Amino acid sequence: GIDGAQRNRGAELSAFGEPLRGLRVLGGATWLDASQRRTAGGLTDGKDVIGVPKSQVNLGVDWDVPGVPGLSLSARALHTASQAVNAANTQNLPSWNRLDAGARFEMDLDGRTYTLRARVDNLTDKSYWASAGGAQGSGYLVLGAPRSLSLTASTEF
Repeated sequence: GIDGAQRNRGAELSAFGEPLRGLRVLGGATWLDASQRRTAGGLTDGKDVIGVPKSQVNLGVDWDVPGVPGLSLSARALHTASQAVNAANTQNLPSWNRLDAGARFEMDLDGRTYTLRARVDNLTDKSYWASAGGAQGSGYLVLGAPRSLSLTASTEF
């Protein structure tokens, strides 16, 4: 493109399973080396690409609470490594971590299944920059969301 080329090399792994009855685990990790190539005058060749962290790791668990039919608790941990804000890599966003938690309750009434959910994202209410992006000279930052609570209800017809 107009700003040169980008080379991406990396690996992504994900896994899902139920290591114990009633305990589901979903996780993944990404390692990525995204570097600039053929930039104007070669000034930023080999530097990290704006907004691309070297690693991201996510792990979620969902657990059916014994003795309470229909109740499941969940938790999720996310980690994103630091990322470049500019093409020269003189400014970087720091790495960040986030914890989320939730609960789900399923019940049958009159032959219909109802599901109630509650979830808190960013449990610790940590302030962070989620990502950076844009081309050189026209970049932007994305602010991570503060602690948020969501409540939902659904049914099957």
